[in-house]
Amino acid sequence: MPELAADIDFSKPPQFLEQELAKIMPEQTAKGRMSIDKLLKVPMKNGEYEHIFFHIEVESQFKPNFPEKNFKYFYRIFDSKGKAITSLVIYASDRVPKPHDRYVYNFRGTELIYKFNTYLVRDADEEELLKSDNIFALVILTCKYINQTKNNFDLRREFKLKLFKLAFERGYSEEIIKELLSFILIVMYLPPNIEKEFKMEAKAIKKIDEPFSASKFIMDYFRDEFVDLWGDEVEAKVEAKITEKVKAEVTEKVKAEVTEKVKAEVTEKVKAEVTEKVKAEVSILESEVEEQKKEKINIIRNLISSTSMQPTEIAQIASISVEEVLKIKAEIKDQN
Repeated sequence: MPELAADIDFSKPPQFLEQELAKIMPEQTAKGRMSIDKLLKVPMKNGEYEHIFFHIEVESQFKPNFPEKNFKYFYRIFDSKGKAITSLVIYASDRVPKPHDRYVYNFRGTELIYKFNTYLVRDADEEELLKSDNIFALVILTCKYINQTKNNFDLRREFKLKLFKLAFERGYSEEIIKELLSFILIVMYLPPNIEKEFKMEAKAIKKIDEPFSASKFIMDYFRDEFVDLWGDEVEAKVEAKITEKVKAEVTEKVKAEVTEKVKAEVTEKVKAEVTEKVKAEVSILESEVEEQKKEKINIIRNLISSTSMQPTEIAQIASISVEEVLKIKAEIKDQN
């Protein structure tokens, strides 16, 4: 968009309206895409507006209804921010919707045509990109090479090495080189054995500190958006690894839950068994005590009936009170 660039006041930094964009597009926030879609408040040098709002989307997946979605985003931003809005969609995939640069609505005499700016990676000229010193030329080249090598990882390794060389040859600052290499490393996936070969070759190009560790910003910004460019086979392997990890986590969780449940059940069972056992033992003891009591009373009755012992003497022998002896004596008298 050269005509737009000519009117932008680059002496003032743009404002990134991430939080406001999240409010305008809550469904995208829920999907975790707000790091991909960007809304900028851009200062202008001259013209009708002091600043404009610039909406940028990177679309790497084929979505037939994407133009309609982009239109919905436009009218939400329009309602929120006003008139000075322009939109740019970067199609990173080889497949794009038809039409890719507009949304057309026509129903019963009501017609609307919403056109937006687009950039198609597939149509970018490789030779022109190789000649350009713009850092984003290498970003576009990376996307082109990913599309060209979905099923050829050996060729992708060659392209990846080529991009590493170009990053150093362009004379960018060390900080920019690290960010660029991090981006290339993440999105240009290689199987472990081929990646190992690539790293050995890359280290020979030029030594920098930790060239293979990607920054969190780069990782969050691009990993999800370009994962579909890695190919179905790689995606399946990633999914298998994630599934295996989730299975292990779920298994451990279930084991812990089952263990606690079994412990609780066993504890209750043991409690019930112990309670029944104690009850039985208590019942036996009560029966024995009752028998001993009856036997003791019989002995006292015999002493009263067959001897001339005084109640005080019997009470002392039986270890009971004199009153209890007299009570038993009275019962014997009543029975006779």
